[in-house]
Amino acid sequence: MPTLERRVQVLFDPAQYAALEAEAATEHRSVGALIREAVDDRLARRKSDARAALDRLFSSGDEAPGHGPIDWAAEKDAFDERSSRS
Repeated sequence: MPTLERRVQVLFDPAQYAALEAEAATEHRSVGALIREAVDDRLARRKSDARAALDRLFSSGDEAPGHGPIDWAAEKDAFDERSSRS
């Protein structure tokens, strides 16, 4: 496990905290460990959602309307050329 370096204060209502304590006790873990796991899950899900959106975008962009298939190698070369000029 990486070294924990940042402290965050989060306020919960009594019912939320009681539920977290109960779940932590059931799993023999700390409340902090449950919260870190929830944060990790959330971040991973957002990254996965973003990746899926990119995959859909690129797969739907294999053909340009009215122009036929896209030559991605040529598009990359053109992008690299424009990037090197700026």
